[in-house]
Amino acid sequence: MRVRWAIVFALALSLAALPGLRAQQEHPEKKEHPEKKEHPEEQAEKKEHPESKPVSIAQVEKAIKGHIEKTAMESGGTFPVRDQKLDKTWQLELVKVHTDRLAHLENDVYFACVDFKAQDATPVDVDFYLEQQGDKLKVTDTTVHKVNGRARFLYQQVNDHWERVPVKSQAGN
Repeated sequence: MRVRWAIVFALALSLAALPGLRAQQEHPEKKEHPEKKEHPEEQAEKKEHPESKPVSIAQVEKAIKGHIEKTAMESGGTFPVRDQKLDKTWQLELVKVHTDRLAHLENDVYFACVDFKAQDATPVDVDFYLEQQGDKLKVTDTTVHKVNGRARFLYQQVNDHWERVPVKSQAGN
């Protein structure tokens, strides 16, 4: 008799948890930055023919700094970033590459958050996307993520990839 009640109780608890699990799947958590895959090296090894070996945080940081330095030298000393929302090009100076916010997103794609300062001292956060091409990392996209600390979008994981989603509302945004 006790075994039957234990089974009935366990079944009732399982059924009670289902709506909550379904709601979590329908409304995935939104994040400021995409997260690192837990063990990218292991995932690469599981493929039949991995494209390339995952790179280190130091290599991603070096590629970003090299790209910024080269572009700034070609642009009169500052790093230009096009801001679609404000319809302007920021002239920026590097403040910091966030090594704590470097992520291996998929196969040969990497992400990093980078802080800059504009010529008028406005803080501008730019998201960098890089792709490993052979033994080199190439910057494939830069996107203004924040201006004066105000995020323009967040990241939401959809199945096996991350999508940008607009920030609902912020005063002055």
